[in-house]
Amino acid sequence: MRERYKEGSSRSAKNILSVVEKTRENNEVILVFLHRSVDGDCVGSSSGIVSMIRALGGDAYVAIPEDLPENMSFLKIDELFFHPNSDSELAREFRAQGTIGGKKVGAAIATDCSEGSRMGLCGEIFDSIEPKIVIDHHASVTSRSDNFWIDPDASSACEMVFYVAEQISLMTGKEMREILCPNAAKAVLAGIVTDTGRYTFKNTHPETLESSGLLIDLGGDISEVCYNLFDRKTKQKFLLSAKARSEVQFYCNEKFALTVVPYEQFKKYGAGPDGVDDVVSAMRDIDGVELAIVLRQLETGEVRGNIRSQEYFDCSKFAEVFGGGGHVRAAGFTVKEGDINEIAEEVIKRVKEAL
Repeated sequence: MRERYKEGSSRSAKNILSVVEKTRENNEVILVFLHRSVDGDCVGSSSGIVSMIRALGGDAYVAIPEDLPENMSFLKIDELFFHPNSDSELAREFRAQGTIGGKKVGAAIATDCSEGSRMGLCGEIFDSIEPKIVIDHHASVTSRSDNFWIDPDASSACEMVFYVAEQISLMTGKEMREILCPNAAKAVLAGIVTDTGRYTFKNTHPETLESSGLLIDLGGDISEVCYNLFDRKTKQKFLLSAKARSEVQFYCNEKFALTVVPYEQFKKYGAGPDGVDDVVSAMRDIDGVELAIVLRQLETGEVRGNIRSQEYFDCSKFAEVFGGGGHVRAAGFTVKEGDINEIAEEVIKRVKEAL
């Protein structure tokens, strides 16, 4: 383990052990939270935390603000998740009584995110719960406490969660296979693979590869993870992706690539909201392009922007202009309402000023 991981992972492990003990004594459940526009890292890290808590004899679920993307169905982790607005028995109970399985919520843990404002419909629930534990690798985190472990240099929240699991194993004497079940290990591996771009991004460290190897030993299948997250596509997603790529426009001496995907296109091709997930990275990889942005409109009317850069453009700072955030080379934002073409014009204007 890298020396700089020791303090944060040890502190987070102690915090988790403490809330598990407290909630067990009080017969309470722990909710784990992630950001909206869910991705491999937030799904994997939150799944890993739930696996740890249950291995320690606690009760926990991930509160998810939207359905899991179709390309993550292979992880087989649906039973770990709780969608407050769904028609499930747990969701109906929570809406009616504020309990889950007859238990009150006794603590909140957030992974890959630290603020309720980033959690969609789950944000108000997160904000109402104390105590809170946060494990995140976003530099834009503003509030800090002893319950927060923030490491912007970490490849992913999943890598951080792996080291927390390792510390819990050391502190409790439990085997890592007990702490992270095979499906959770696969999900954590998927998060690392996602946020490192299959280990091609500059946030990939030797320890990232070492932790991935240990996760493979615990049940993660690297071939299955990469195929499902990066290569496998439905016919609908393939056709929509091709359409979005064909509509790319270039600005700023062709350093900026932008494509706009109205909801009508998703409807036409029968693809879900994740139907253009692969487009923004492909645009960024075009020779001469420094910045790539995909704007997509959801059925609700919301417009989501995905931002990627190659060498010097700060995606996180740009996303903050539209109320979003993320990392220097990858970020995103959501505009609640507005015409997607007018939002595109505003994005172009702001990029021209910044680039």
